[in-house]
Amino acid sequence: KMGLTAILSVLVALPLLAAARPSSANCTAYFIEQNIDHFNWAAPGVHTTYQQRYFLCDEHLQGNPPKAVFFYFGNEDDVTLYINNTGLMWENAPSFGALMVFAEHRYYGESRPFAAGTRGCMNWLTSEQAMADYALLISALKNNRTGPTVPWIGFGGSYGGMLATYFRIKYPYLIDGIIAGSAPIWAFLGLTPQYNAFSFAETMTRDASAAGGATDNCKDNFRRAQPRINELSSSSTGRALLSTAFRTCKPLSSAEEASGLIAWVQEPWSFLAMGNFPYASSYLLHGRGLLPPWPVRVACQPLDSTTLTTDEALMAAVREAAALYYNYSHDVPCFYNGPASTQALPRARMTPRQSLRNRNPSVLLNHAQPLSGPSACVGDWDYQYCTEMVMPFSQGGPNDMFWPPSNFDLAGTTAQCLATWGVRPRASWSSVALAPSDLSFLTNAVFSNGLLDPWHGGGVLRNVSTSVVSLLIPNGAHHLDLMFSDPADPPDVRAVRAEELRLIQTWIDQKTK
Repeated sequence: KMGLTAILSVLVALPLLAAARPSSANCTAYFIEQNIDHFNWAAPGVHTTYQQRYFLCDEHLQGNPPKAVFFYFGNEDDVTLYINNTGLMWENAPSFGALMVFAEHRYYGESRPFAAGTRGCMNWLTSEQAMADYALLISALKNNRTGPTVPWIGFGGSYGGMLATYFRIKYPYLIDGIIAGSAPIWAFLGLTPQYNAFSFAETMTRDASAAGGATDNCKDNFRRAQPRINELSSSSTGRALLSTAFRTCKPLSSAEEASGLIAWVQEPWSFLAMGNFPYASSYLLHGRGLLPPWPVRVACQPLDSTTLTTDEALMAAVREAAALYYNYSHDVPCFYNGPASTQALPRARMTPRQSLRNRNPSVLLNHAQPLSGPSACVGDWDYQYCTEMVMPFSQGGPNDMFWPPSNFDLAGTTAQCLATWGVRPRASWSSVALAPSDLSFLTNAVFSNGLLDPWHGGGVLRNVSTSVVSLLIPNGAHHLDLMFSDPADPPDVRAVRAEELRLIQTWIDQKTK
């Protein structure tokens, strides 16, 4: 186990290491005018174009023309997050003589087509429109910067890896090969074989068990705590106990509010599991704080006990586990039902919407990503989930630690999406229009997946052909291979990176010889 003193020493030392890494400060930002709607000629509103931001990073070229281009497909966040963390590109661009391009996804960061309050502004937030942006940007840079013969290699993690895959399928003449890290392109309905909707919850549970480097006490204690919260919420005495044990900002005043703690304690595990890296990292917290090395194992420490026999002890242990995420700043005075300013958390990344089911309004106010609604006119993964990215999630099965049991409910999800965004999900759209289960037609693609990452269940976990390769990282979490290398990296991720570089060189040779 890693003691608190050791954890704090790592967290203090990490900024010194990170300070030496290149970042967006080593790049130049540009903007390109893009059509808001690439596929229709009718004007989408008072204006028809917007400014898409992208970064060129070429200091290492020292004025020499590039021999290749590394292109990052920006996903659901400000693109500087990916610039500052995609070490695989930074560490290898010099040896390949590669210009690096980081493109921002429409509606995110500074690439916003509409001002807040614009009626109907979210209609053009789709993966197809984003890919068309990227296609036009790449074409412009080929014409004005690199010429047509320079190889272009695409990179993307998570949704960015999905976009890289979709782009290679749709625009194979613009990108010569892709590294798609933790890209769950098969986490959708309508595919054969069928996606296991429990896999996300099952992987989180495995991470919180002996098989994942923690102990089985952790998952067992967490599983039994959730129905007990529900039982205690039904009485004033029980609510008083929960208020004290969870250090709530205000006494829990109703059974509904108290039972909402169940969703609150479940929420951190997805972030901790995605960010279950062997070193301290700020990636899942968007640079606002640090998670310690192996954060799931650290969160499990208070739950690793056979002596949590009282309600007070069990609930306090569950609170301490959740606090690793909720109190990443180490200065949160209270939890759960306080003012939004004291409960602010980083904007949520691609996460299961299913976790929002059965939440009451007071709990939604404390969710890591309050649903912004259609009038905000900013990128929101929840909107993308409610349109194209309908990934089914279930929990409470025999192989996971979550309660109550909840099977994916498309009708209920549709009702929520209509109420929040005014849109109806197209549940099978991805399998028809973006990526099918048969990828035998595809070439020059790497799908890497960490088996500690809850998204890996929807990933490509087997080789499709000699040029469409699956690389597995047993000790890796969410696209660990794309991150900066670290002395704590396990041998399996080092081996995967080496194979990725070998394949990149193969694709470059195909283009240039």
